Amino acid sequence: MITLCQFHRIWGLPNASPFCMKVETYLRMVKLPYEVKFISNPQQAPKSKLPYIKIDGKNCPDSEFIIDELKDRYGDELDKHLTSEQRALAVLIDNVFCERLYWVVVYLRWKSDAGWATIKPAYFGHLPIIPKLFVPAMVRKSMVKALDYQGTGRHSLDEVIHQGCKTIDALAQLLGDNPFFLGDKPTSVDATAFSFIANLLMSPVNNTLKQHALKIDTVRTYCTRMWDIYYPDFPKPTN
Repeated sequence: MITLCQFHRIWGLPNASPFCMKVETYLRMVKLPYEVKFISNPQQAPKSKLPYIKIDGKNCPDSEFIIDELKDRYGDELDKHLTSEQRALAVLIDNVFCERLYWVVVYLRWKSDAGWATIKPAYFGHLPIIPKLFVPAMVRKSMVKALDYQGTGRHSLDEVIHQGCKTIDALAQLLGDNPFFLGDKPTSVDATAFSFIANLLMSPVNNTLKQHALKIDTVRTYCTRMWDIYYPDFPKPTN
């Protein structure tokens, strides 16, 4: 049995971490049985990050390496029909979500005061009184510092929204009228795409980027399609 170790669920999403949701979505897409273990403190995890999986006594961290490990062990049924060009495109699409849109989402959740007002009670509301006095500010400071080191944190809110809208528009062009990102069949990159898009459209964190994306019919219907196929046991959030 595979054990998926990830953050606790909030907001009605499978996970508010796109990376945790990416792995759970992939597991559902390839119909591998798994159980979930919820972790409160990522410092307890390998590489001090979530998600990771436990499989045959081995800990495997990082969503990219997890999916590579699962493909090596169980085969690559989702992607076996792809051409070399499509495989290359899948890597680039994954990187756009994980290395570009991710930092935009982090900024809008952690640095933006409006985003922080939604994040703080959801992430830290369960803490005892004393830790609640200092842990949220400490974690926020760490996230803002990471944003600054990466570079996105040095931009204004309007500039980050501009970057996010450009990225969503480009991804929408790639998606086109296809039901999935690489055509008529779902592939592993859809686990990434859906997890990030759902975290943008279906979380209660409201901002101009979310409103922009909601106006793109193909992006909105793609998110609904993936949810209906792979999470029929989860009520859709109404955010």
